[in-house]
Amino acid sequence: MRSLLSALLSLLVSCFAISESAALDEAYKRCLERQLRFIIAKNPPYSAGGASDLEKGLDCSGYVFLACKWAGIPGVKRTTSFRMAMGLDGWTGKDIPQESCSSCDLAFWTWHKSLDRPYGHVGVFLKAGPRLEVAHASSKRGVVLAPLRGSLQTDLSKVRCLTIGE
Repeated sequence: MRSLLSALLSLLVSCFAISESAALDEAYKRCLERQLRFIIAKNPPYSAGGASDLEKGLDCSGYVFLACKWAGIPGVKRTTSFRMAMGLDGWTGKDIPQESCSSCDLAFWTWHKSLDRPYGHVGVFLKAGPRLEVAHASSKRGVVLAPLRGSLQTDLSKVRCLTIGE
């Protein structure tokens, strides 16, 4: 009888854990979007390797990492955009087609066609009215929210949906 109660309790706990983690996913997305927009509003400059000081500047992966850290997303570590694209260092997710992307999905570009730096740039899709735009650290303009057009659209090489909290 005791083992039956233990099994039922274990099943009940696992059911609640699944629904709680799915709810956390939406909470993480809302918080991440707030942090991404907060950093954009502070207009930090671009700085290679920057990941912690808005006044000194951020690079692309540092911007995404800092926003995720401030949003309380567990397990993500400071790393490169390539490692984020590969799902390493806590950046759990799944690759999705561009037409399926939504707010808070990661966007990756390979700017150098020689592939010496595959997925060398990362940004995050954000809703801007009825359309999606890209929040990223531009080497010329700092951290910005930009329309998905020009090379941001044509050179997009991967979209990844984070699955943290699912």
